Amino acid sequence: MGTCSRRPSFLRVASWNINSFTQRKRELQEVVNRLDIDVMAIQETLLIEADRASVPGYTLYRKERRQQRRGGVALAVRRGIEHYSVHVPEMQTIEAIAVGIRTERYGEITVASCYHPPNRTVEIQDLEALMAIGPALIAIGDFNAKALDWNCLTQNNSGAVLKRFLANNNDVHAVGPEEPTYDGQGRSRPDVLDIALLKAIPLQAQLEVVYEGSSDHSPILLTVGEPTPPGGTVTKRRTNWVQFRAEMQRNTALPRIETVDELEAAVMTLETDIHTAEARSTTETVEIFRQDYVGELPHATKLLIRERRSARRRSIRTGDPVDRNALNQLSRRVRAALDEHFNERWRKHTEEINEGAHDRDFWKLQKNPEDAEEANTSHTWRERHRAHKQRKGRCFCRQL
Repeated sequence: MGTCSRRPSFLRVASWNINSFTQRKRELQEVVNRLDIDVMAIQETLLIEADRASVPGYTLYRKERRQQRRGGVALAVRRGIEHYSVHVPEMQTIEAIAVGIRTERYGEITVASCYHPPNRTVEIQDLEALMAIGPALIAIGDFNAKALDWNCLTQNNSGAVLKRFLANNNDVHAVGPEEPTYDGQGRSRPDVLDIALLKAIPLQAQLEVVYEGSSDHSPILLTVGEPTPPGGTVTKRRTNWVQFRAEMQRNTALPRIETVDELEAAVMTLETDIHTAEARSTTETVEIFRQDYVGELPHATKLLIRERRSARRRSIRTGDPVDRNALNQLSRRVRAALDEHFNERWRKHTEEINEGAHDRDFWKLQKNPEDAEEANTSHTWRERHRAHKQRKGRCFCRQL
């Protein structure tokens, strides 16, 4: 189960066929922070079980193919959002992983990251199994199921199967963006391959394409419910203890106690006086809270990202190999700039700790990068506990 602290009043769910988590993890980190994503669905991670993977500020759930660096799905949930892992049965034509999100206004909503490869036709029984994992469900990802109904240019076999399924399930509908999510390669034209299937979601949902990243797919962003300030809120309580003491002295009497009944009555009176004095001496403030895991990007890097965004739109619109080549060059420059930024940020962080930090900072430094990785459901609790103790021992030895 995820760390419980807050139930969001609305959801920003993004999905991205990343086409290699390892190659694009810096871009992913920058995008989820800048776009203030609550849940990020990721497809084609190309990870194997032995690979390490994490997204700072998020709990990462992942599912990969055994012994094959192909496919793979993951979900990154913002830390602090109340959530839990949801069991997804094995399916023949769909890879999926899911979590349940407890929301403030709309109850529990299941979010699933889905990938259906293009070389197979999706099966009805897999769609039925997927829709059965939660009463209110957002299944989002790269379905490779094309139909005019959700803004694709053409229809393929998987799209026809999905249309038949939707016709027989009135509580499920498909949502696709108005712009292509896939850039197109070779003879393949740009088209909508990334969509969301919504089951029993009685809320307004807006889906849009976000022209970010260097994958051949653009992320899509689904906003569900009524927006509130980004990052959520945290309530802070401050007690004036001088005022508290004065309230207690003014309102609390010391009674004469001779019986058990008088003692119990005095205890109840004292508890009431304490709660009353605390309430009168405490103020509450509600603040927007969002922890920054990226830092301020250099102005030159921001300009590069903006230039790549424009180049991506131009490449999709024209299909010109020259524009595609320009986009690829810009993507390489953006990845290099992000790597440089994060490496420099890490170097400064370690220098600050080395300049006189408390021992616990070393434990935190060693533990945090792998917190998200430990959410991999293939690990048992005992294995995670044993690994944590081993990391502490290695960290301690390095500081001797």
